[in-house]
Amino acid sequence: MKLKDEISRTRETKSKNGFSYCYIQRKGDKPEGYIGNTGMTDLTRVVYGYSVGYKSLYEPFLPRIIEWISEGIENNEVSGELAFHQRDLTSELALANWMKTGKNDINLWKNALVWQEELHSREDYSKGISRDDKEIIALSIIRYIQAQEYEKAIQFYQSIYGDKPFKLNSNMSSLKVAYAYCLHFYENKFTVEQLEKAAGPFLEKWLPILYTKGRSTEMLYWLKTVCDAREKEYTPEEVIYTFYEYIPEEEKPDFVKELLGEKVPEKKSFFSFFKW
Repeated sequence: MKLKDEISRTRETKSKNGFSYCYIQRKGDKPEGYIGNTGMTDLTRVVYGYSVGYKSLYEPFLPRIIEWISEGIENNEVSGELAFHQRDLTSELALANWMKTGKNDINLWKNALVWQEELHSREDYSKGISRDDKEIIALSIIRYIQAQEYEKAIQFYQSIYGDKPFKLNSNMSSLKVAYAYCLHFYENKFTVEQLEKAAGPFLEKWLPILYTKGRSTEMLYWLKTVCDAREKEYTPEEVIYTFYEYIPEEEKPDFVKELLGEKVPEKKSFFSFFKW
């Protein structure tokens, strides 16, 4: 399915009883189990809703999402492995809180690092790093950035790669891009222009994949990091809209162009082709 079709399908899922990329139940009792996990699933749908201009429909779900994720954290909810699940819950709570308030709560991101570092202590990267490993570590770097723990991020990266000279290029992996942004925030090593030029090819390839594969919150981690580096104030909705900077013009449906304030060519009727 083309990205344009996926975006249009996301917008077309609005209904009377609920609004979501899949479905958010508006009424009914709280889920009996895995309440935090349900909250994370709903947050994914909220990001999709914001992405197609439905903030007013989806925003009312955020308080409930925050409540449910918080309950999952307080109850040490487990789905699979404890540290893995709790890291995700605490990270998503920080993201949901930012979406609701527009303010980044550093302490919420620091809570996620407790679980993240427990997971790191078990890993052995001495035998090499797979592509999946790089994606996981890149998200770890982003969580460090959001918690403003830049030195810890650098130490973690260097524990794998060593303290080698680092240069930007146009063929960087997710991990290299995340690390480049970390160096920018920590010591202003690269300008925003240099970063975005080097990171552009990766983001143009990776963000549409995340969008179409149901990983909208992961996409938002990247978008928030990119926007945080810019010298401009963004609302959460505006951060999500920056996704459209990284897709081809022909993949933007007309309604997206209208949301972004772009001019949409007027469609000519059949009769306009005839001169009377």
